[in-house]
Amino acid sequence: MMKRLAALLLAVILLSASACAQSHNGTLASGDATLGQGEFYDDYWVDVRAGQWVEIDMTSDDFDTYVIAVAPGGDDQQNDDHEGSTRRSHLRFQATESGRYRVMATSYAGGERGAYRLSIDTGGGLAAGLRGDRGGDGGDRFESGELRDGDATLRSGEYRDEYTFDGRAGQSVVLDLRSRDFDPYLILVRPDGEQDDNDDYQGDLTRSLISTTLPADGRYRVLVTSYQPAETGRYDLTMTGIGGDDGRRAFTPAAGRRTERGTLAAGDQTLGQGEFYDVYSFDGAPGRRALIDLTSPDFDTYLVLQPPRGTNVQNDDFEGDVRHSRIEMDLTEPGVYQVYVTSYAARETGAYELVMDVGDSGGTTSAGLPLTQPRDAELLTLDQSIQGTLDRGDQLLSSGEFTDLHVFDGRAGEPVRIDLESTDIDAYLILTTPEGEQIDNDDAEAGTTNARIEFVMPTTGRYRVQATSYQPGETGAYRLTIGQANAMTADAPAAPNVIGLFVGISDYPGEGNDLPYTASDATRVRDALVNGVGMRPADGIVLTDAQATRDGVRRALARLAQQSTERTTFVFFYSGHGNQVPRAGGPDAADPDGRDETLSLYDGDITDDEFAGLMDAFRGGRQMLVIDACYSGGFSKDVISRPGRIGFFSSEEDVLSAVASKFEAGGYLSYFFAQAVAGRQADEDANGSITALELSTYLRERYEGDVRDEGRGVVRSRETRLDQQELVVDRGSIGPFDTVFNLR
Repeated sequence: MMKRLAALLLAVILLSASACAQSHNGTLASGDATLGQGEFYDDYWVDVRAGQWVEIDMTSDDFDTYVIAVAPGGDDQQNDDHEGSTRRSHLRFQATESGRYRVMATSYAGGERGAYRLSIDTGGGLAAGLRGDRGGDGGDRFESGELRDGDATLRSGEYRDEYTFDGRAGQSVVLDLRSRDFDPYLILVRPDGEQDDNDDYQGDLTRSLISTTLPADGRYRVLVTSYQPAETGRYDLTMTGIGGDDGRRAFTPAAGRRTERGTLAAGDQTLGQGEFYDVYSFDGAPGRRALIDLTSPDFDTYLVLQPPRGTNVQNDDFEGDVRHSRIEMDLTEPGVYQVYVTSYAARETGAYELVMDVGDSGGTTSAGLPLTQPRDAELLTLDQSIQGTLDRGDQLLSSGEFTDLHVFDGRAGEPVRIDLESTDIDAYLILTTPEGEQIDNDDAEAGTTNARIEFVMPTTGRYRVQATSYQPGETGAYRLTIGQANAMTADAPAAPNVIGLFVGISDYPGEGNDLPYTASDATRVRDALVNGVGMRPADGIVLTDAQATRDGVRRALARLAQQSTERTTFVFFYSGHGNQVPRAGGPDAADPDGRDETLSLYDGDITDDEFAGLMDAFRGGRQMLVIDACYSGGFSKDVISRPGRIGFFSSEEDVLSAVASKFEAGGYLSYFFAQAVAGRQADEDANGSITALELSTYLRERYEGDVRDEGRGVVRSRETRLDQQELVVDRGSIGPFDTVFNLR
């Protein structure tokens, strides 16, 4: 799992790509920039070309080293203990895109200091000897180019560059085109003149990909072009598996079922907390689906799948069985996938069986799982209705549901309504905004199996709509309607019962402050109140990233305060960075430690005292605070000090909060609160309402069960330090049996 990057400063050192190797002696010290758990770090930047091998080595005699490499597109790779050594971290990889890579030299634990030595090799020395050692260079060809005025054009006017290779029938080939300057479009022309093409691979406007088995011997043409005429800019093209005359092996992605039986035992390699592990690997390619299954009669299993690039996928207890772990996923990258077999707790030993089932393109795994083929997303216009079908040839979500992908272009500030209707499946909608925030909906209305998402678009750009089902394996016809004429016109009471401000920041200014999923938390909680308690979408203001300024929050609070009545419940939600600062005037009764806690907004902080003053504008009704940030418990004493207020905070005032990576949420409180409301899980007596005690009890039980693992205080992820994190609940003047939400 990944470190939570929360830097406030940058120490930047630029390395040249023309130098084969660079070395630096550095020191982690007080005053350096810090990550989310207080780890000091130094930043280095290196210019790399696609296809170059990069090797990064970090050693220290003073602390437990940790190294992170971040590609220009945001994919990162990390290493803690190389070959079991806590004093050495090591990365080696082949760059898939050209540009400036960021290398972060840091420590495993917060507050560690000391000297270190860092070397970065970009093609010479050690890295040169790595070519082909993991199959990454076996038949790979990298081309960096530029579409420009004067290039040859397609008949429709788009500029194009052309590359060729000689292929053989049955050869597996992956063509991967990436550009951040234009909307890339990729065409493969076969020897007989027929062609395959791809526009937005899995809806990504910066990437096109073709994964195929060549049908015949002969000369193949690869055309790099753009979606619209006259687009220009730089690009990187990776051609995997095309072979060559220099003896490099052809690309042979895995297919079939493989079973390994082994034993975790003393003497095996260990993870950072002392868990023994064994590692296996297979070659994978886009268009294939992998099922990795681990069982043991002797220990609590834990399974990790590491793709060639990007974030690890992990599983602990499959369907609640502590002796069984399983990962199912569609492969999206060509190259070597690493499978780590380990245990949940340190030093567990015993026998295990590992099954790795990777299916052939166009078929199924040996376990009968259908496989997916990369498809273009279908571009829709606003106010359009289409018929579609979920079938066994569709792409699969990681949880096993078939899905069709559609996209549309929207404008910030305009309303839109998306309806998914079906009599064959229990419809489920997933919407992803241009900034990567995700909004889900299952049942639009009680008693139906249709889904609906209705909201004001937060930004201009391309929106991705996934039409899928609630249960895995469902197939059948559906109708998808995207419209504006009927958006935001649903009947609602003149005086709303629930209003809210939902703030989430993932993209902070600078290079090192960003957080995963926190912006999505804001829409997740807003939608939970819309779908769970009937809040009108228009009564929920969402501020994410650059919108979440001090002035933006102030103005939103003032507007909602004017809208509130004696029977209104106002919900303030925040997910992002929190901080502590010395209190002006020193200690007082509310802050005897002499420190104020803050919300770190996009352009500055708001202290707990300042926020309490802003809340005083709400003179009637009830106010609920849900704050998922480091040190958030400090807001309890300063804000929950007036009648009618209740607060839920992700950690105590002197404790950090963590990213809930396993739930793909910015924080645990965000995820649990949304489930409590939208999923009705906090309604313990099933009477259609949630009391203050029911909500408090549900959240506490989720923290104990999912965060602290039933009180053991042991966690899988080294970076999160969840053993320190405790939920803070302050019900203030709200009685335990007072109703806080009526469910729709």
